[in-house]
Amino acid sequence: ARLFDGVPVPPKESAGLLWSVSRNRRADTSVWRSRLAVKADAVATLFDLKATNICWAVLDTGIDATHPAFERRSNGKKPAPKGGRREFQSRVVKTYDFLRLKELLDPDVKIELKGKHTGLPAEKLTELQDELEHHLARGRSIDWNALEPFLRLPHVKGKGPGKYTLPEDAHGTHVAGILAADWPEAPKHTSLEGPLTGICPGIELYDMRVLGEGADEFTIIAALQFIRHLNAHKDLMVIHGVNLSMAVQHDVANFACGRTPVCEECERVVASGVVVVAAAGNRGFNKLPTPDPDATGDYRYISITDPGNAESVITVGSTHRNMPHTYGVSYFSSRGPTGDGRTKPDLVAPGERIDSCSIGGDYETMDGTSMAAPHVSGAAALLMARHRELIGQPQRVKQILCRSATDLGREPRFQGAGMLDILRALQAV
Repeated sequence: ARLFDGVPVPPKESAGLLWSVSRNRRADTSVWRSRLAVKADAVATLFDLKATNICWAVLDTGIDATHPAFERRSNGKKPAPKGGRREFQSRVVKTYDFLRLKELLDPDVKIELKGKHTGLPAEKLTELQDELEHHLARGRSIDWNALEPFLRLPHVKGKGPGKYTLPEDAHGTHVAGILAADWPEAPKHTSLEGPLTGICPGIELYDMRVLGEGADEFTIIAALQFIRHLNAHKDLMVIHGVNLSMAVQHDVANFACGRTPVCEECERVVASGVVVVAAAGNRGFNKLPTPDPDATGDYRYISITDPGNAESVITVGSTHRNMPHTYGVSYFSSRGPTGDGRTKPDLVAPGERIDSCSIGGDYETMDGTSMAAPHVSGAAALLMARHRELIGQPQRVKQILCRSATDLGREPRFQGAGMLDILRALQAV
């Protein structure tokens, strides 16, 4: 489901509890403005930070791994050609499609069709399906080692089974660009007048596709569990942080605020040593569905969405991209407190008219708390790149980012601790 002109439109039955968190509007280029606002430009000037060993998982609609903004570079340059021919090397390390889990369990989808879709042999798919159903029926944890080949989308060019497919929605690519874009040359086919640089260029990404047709809370929880699995079965941490630019409606009838399944899984991920950053949601203003032109709507308190309601995650609201002191908190940004009375959001970051990457080597403009969250993810990554002892200390990272935020002079239930200040955060340690 999506928000059209601020009015929530109920999703199809198959879409479950998910709501989109931004709408697109063309505007002047503004990534550089938001970098100035959070002082990422000053950080790049003062500190020689290499975030190449930091990896972030983006749980979203998918990242275009072929986008030039995610190409692996050395000192701002493309890698040298091998054998006279340079091959594209993406910083999107791996891509996983968690929407395939439901397909694997769907008895109406024949194994032969699943094999054509994934490139795996029918006998392997049958074995995976039987094992998954067996474990779920008995309440056991899923064997992610067995499922990993089914979920992984190979970065192999071409069409057909076992080949890479671009995401259908640009939202995840846009979010990843704010976090990690490194696009120094201005493409001729776009109106960009300069480089497109994210908050933490050079960082590596895991693309975990959890949003799309048929997505629900189950796909998000599965991806979060998989992240814990990856880190638990390696000597060193594989994924250091997670970005959740999404909104899930709080199931008030069945769960306490911050205690829904997706919030509980976020708490477990944080407890395992991973930073989790979540969008606060875009439900801060309720546009009334009425023909009366004077009845425009009203602002909403207690509008934070899941997984932003989870206590341990860093919940991010939105402010203006370059004049936050003048305009304060964005009208659409969800406001606290939480339903059970806790202070949220934790802080705010630029989320209005942000230019970033789009599918097919392009760019576009979006706004929403979805765009604010990756600014904070980038800040957390830079903090760990500068002070590596903070790796595996997500609560300490959250504390530093909040204590170093700039007070905008707004209501704490609107702005949290204030606006993200990356330079002050790095100097606070």
